[in-house]
Amino acid sequence: MTPSNTLLLLQNLYTGVLWVADDLTIEWVNGQIEQLLSVSKTRLIGLNVLQLLMPSANESGAELSVAELAEAQDKLRTQFHNACDYRQPFIEYSRHIRGVIYPLYVHYSVTPIEQEDRVYFLIEIWQGDRQSRLDKEQRLQEQHDVSREMLRSVAHEVKNPLAGIRGAAQLLIKQTQHTKLPSDQLGEMTQVDAKKLTTYANIVISETDRLTQLIEQLLGSNQLPDLQQINIHEPLEHVLLLTQTQYPKVSIHRDYDLSLPELTADKNQLIQVFLNLVNNACEAMLEQDTSLLAADYQPQLKVTTRIEHQYTIGTVHHRQVIKVSIEDNGAGIDSDLIGRIFFPLVTGRANGTGLGLALVQEILHSHEGAIEVHSQPGDTQFNIYLPLQLTPKAAPDAH
Repeated sequence: MTPSNTLLLLQNLYTGVLWVADDLTIEWVNGQIEQLLSVSKTRLIGLNVLQLLMPSANESGAELSVAELAEAQDKLRTQFHNACDYRQPFIEYSRHIRGVIYPLYVHYSVTPIEQEDRVYFLIEIWQGDRQSRLDKEQRLQEQHDVSREMLRSVAHEVKNPLAGIRGAAQLLIKQTQHTKLPSDQLGEMTQVDAKKLTTYANIVISETDRLTQLIEQLLGSNQLPDLQQINIHEPLEHVLLLTQTQYPKVSIHRDYDLSLPELTADKNQLIQVFLNLVNNACEAMLEQDTSLLAADYQPQLKVTTRIEHQYTIGTVHHRQVIKVSIEDNGAGIDSDLIGRIFFPLVTGRANGTGLGLALVQEILHSHEGAIEVHSQPGDTQFNIYLPLQLTPKAAPDAH
């Protein structure tokens, strides 16, 4: 068996690790492999590793025949024997393995290690799409940060002229109401013109206020988050109770893990996150063309909470994070739009501002969390990942 200090190092690796004896039975696993395989270590210990690493399909994607299964098993066993005899590691890329509960697409390496005159195998397994996911998250966050800075720069330039326009419109109304005209110039047309000028000036003020509010949203808040220990179900329930009142036609299903630990977060900001996502889901379901739907279509919203083990957000690896899934059975998000929906001013709705999801992204980023979306007709799911603890940061200078 591996020494305790070695186990400590292996336990904290980002990849899944198996410690396998020379008879190919699994003797020890780290936490990441439990997460990867969705199975506990008690079920893995004592299992023959060949059962785990056997291919789940042939090259054409079809299920293995009995002959192909035997051939694949012999080939894999030979690889382990050669690695043992020659102390030579080997790596397999892009393999569809059988796994324990379901097949997986992974890469894995096998390294023979000699300890106390006995050979063991250190096997590292990582998902085939894990690195691409991390790269995509980082790239999207960088693009989001750049777009936010550009919009904030533009917003700063527009904000002051809007204030001037509003002030001029107020002066015009005041001047129109208090101007004394000679009696020979008073008449019906003069009174009508004064009312028109007042009406037009009020429109200018109203539209200026609307644009100013939009700019304030673009600039964001410079208020520090009010961090406290909260139960994730508190802000969720607050939002869902509002949703039941506002959207009575939507059927809401809760699938909560009530054993989840508390996390450090700003409760009001999380309410804003969940409110935006839930409102978007409900509006998307209710705004669909009913002629394209089944006669018995029922808008359904499902909210799920779970714990995720050994999860990486950005460049930080967490032992545990809380996962919140918000899922609806609407028509889905257009494939041309889905890669850009978290950018400011991008929206697929006619009356949308495109700021809701950008705000969600910004709040989650300040909580060192992440969000991802998967969408197809009848199933759109937003997954939120939040670490249990975070380091309070100074808010950016928004003004």
